[in-house]
Amino acid sequence: MADVRLTPAIESRGAFGRISARAWADLVTPGRVIIVLTLIGLALRLFYLSRPGYLTGVTEYDDGSYLGSAIRLVHGQLPYKDFVFVQPPGITLVMTPVALISELTGSGVGMVLGRLLTVLAGTAGIAMTGLLVRHRGVLAVLLASGIVAIHPESIAAAHTILVEPWLVLFCLAGALAFFRRDRIARGNGRIVAAGLAFGFAGVIEAWAIVPVVVLLATLARRSEEHSLNSSHITI
Repeated sequence: MADVRLTPAIESRGAFGRISARAWADLVTPGRVIIVLTLIGLALRLFYLSRPGYLTGVTEYDDGSYLGSAIRLVHGQLPYKDFVFVQPPGITLVMTPVALISELTGSGVGMVLGRLLTVLAGTAGIAMTGLLVRHRGVLAVLLASGIVAIHPESIAAAHTILVEPWLVLFCLAGALAFFRRDRIARGNGRIVAAGLAFGFAGVIEAWAIVPVVVLLATLARRSEEHSLNSSHITI
């Protein structure tokens, strides 16, 4: 009799466990993990920027040069011709809208806007990293986006106008256009879009050449595989 009474309880607990696991899987999806990690990353970056002197004070020396080059550009002065600028011109172009606003508000407000935009660029990189690996499941998203969201160097790089968050943003945009799941996206339009994104990343900083070399090797391998398959079909 004891066995008869316990069996339904055991079966109900097993059914409850299966339902709970199914409900958990439905609740914790890659998309929701991306949203949560993106919000966490945004909160951490805003907290970093909220410390005394970080939003309106002087924390770096590069940011003034980058914003200053954009301000000079809207005044008709060209980098490398009218003034010395050691970086590629991409960050100057990115900050040009901020420079235009600073004409009305002053360069101090322009620096604040530039820093906030860089925070958003760094935060967008968290979401784009998750989108790049979401087909691999929750764990892949948790690891990839989680590292970008909470890594101290990633947070610190986005606290003011620096090139790294923008470089990563456009490289990720190129990767999202280039890949569809684990395969190269079909259609010349997506390949062209990837090329434009990586090209602008290279205009921001030369380190964009590293992922470009990897993608070119991937394209070369695909072309070689297609050639081999075509030769087999011909034979």
